[in-house]
Amino acid sequence: MSTATIPERFAAILDGTVSPYELYRAAREQSPIFYSAVTDSWVLSRHREVKRVLEDEEHFGPLSYGAGSSAIHGRVILHMSGHEHRKKSALLARRLRSPKLIEESYRPLAEKLTDTYLDRIETGEPVDLKALFTTPLPLQITAEIMGIPEATSFRHWYDMIVAAGASNLRGDPEVSRRGLEARGRLAEFLRPVIAQRRREPRDDMLSDLCNFEFEGEPLSDEEVLSFCSFLLAAGVETTDRALSSLIRYLVDHPEVWAQLAADRSLIMSACAEILRYAPPVHGVSRGVLAPTELAGREIDQGEKVFVLIASANRDEELFTAPEEYVVDRFTDNAQRQFTPKADILSFGAGRHHCTGSLLAQMEMVVAVNRLLDRFSAAEWVHGSPDEVGYVLRSPPHLWVSLRA
Repeated sequence: MSTATIPERFAAILDGTVSPYELYRAAREQSPIFYSAVTDSWVLSRHREVKRVLEDEEHFGPLSYGAGSSAIHGRVILHMSGHEHRKKSALLARRLRSPKLIEESYRPLAEKLTDTYLDRIETGEPVDLKALFTTPLPLQITAEIMGIPEATSFRHWYDMIVAAGASNLRGDPEVSRRGLEARGRLAEFLRPVIAQRRREPRDDMLSDLCNFEFEGEPLSDEEVLSFCSFLLAAGVETTDRALSSLIRYLVDHPEVWAQLAADRSLIMSACAEILRYAPPVHGVSRGVLAPTELAGREIDQGEKVFVLIASANRDEELFTAPEEYVVDRFTDNAQRQFTPKADILSFGAGRHHCTGSLLAQMEMVVAVNRLLDRFSAAEWVHGSPDEVGYVLRSPPHLWVSLRA
């Protein structure tokens, strides 16, 4: 048994190479709140406290500056509150949460793109499903919704931007420098596109942003750029990482692959369960807005908390056999897991619950269905990959050989 303290073990997982789940269980049992000097934050591991921090807007709010914040994007919807948040989040929700648009426009697009990617795969040949399928699918869908199809060419920029945001818990200056440089290049590309959409709006989200007014004033170019940076990055991360984790599990467990192929009604539950079992986002930072109490400890205004979403998703108080992947766990309420009423916290909670969760649900269900339509099984070419990364965590590749 390790003699390291909980804070020391937490520091050890931040490089993204050590599995964090043993630490999470120990933290829930022994120290549900502890201070991390490395991240200068109070770390919380139980579902009840994590959910409260995500929902309690009086005492906690998303960070808009410093290590672990989303400041790299500029001022985005996460940093807004009250009337401004309601109006601007509604602007995004008109496209991202519209059941009509999702079913009539985005689903056919997802099916077409999925078929295009899978058509390129030769059975029996080595292929990286992450590079050729799970990553480009949500990126191209997001780019099409935004009306910036060229944005699919700049994946390396988004990777650097994301790395310099919430993932940069240590505040690494070189990571921040690369992120800011990539953000500048993205802005340079987008400025003439924004000017063109202001003159000639189209039926896309970028035009919505360029021609939206809040309290009689249009959004500035900087605010439109911030929204674009955030949406292009966020629109990819959840679906890509969750899909890659699910595919890894199915290749590791061919009996579950066969079970889903035989009973497609289980697919949405399977997607919700992977979001609980191996969520793309393991934790998020919040600032303390007013003095409060958490897990029996007084927390002062101005301090920082870091909530372990992946630990909350395995809390024994809420989930039976939480360390096991149970494919039919959410058979009766799978749809709910993609809404603000979810038991899992992978999309957040409260007012800042992910606006694109229903889009991610559709993308995952389509991708898994189409994959099962084409292939009866898969085998690893180089062995099952470990998850890597922190705060964002998933397999780095999926080198498999597929059987027709």
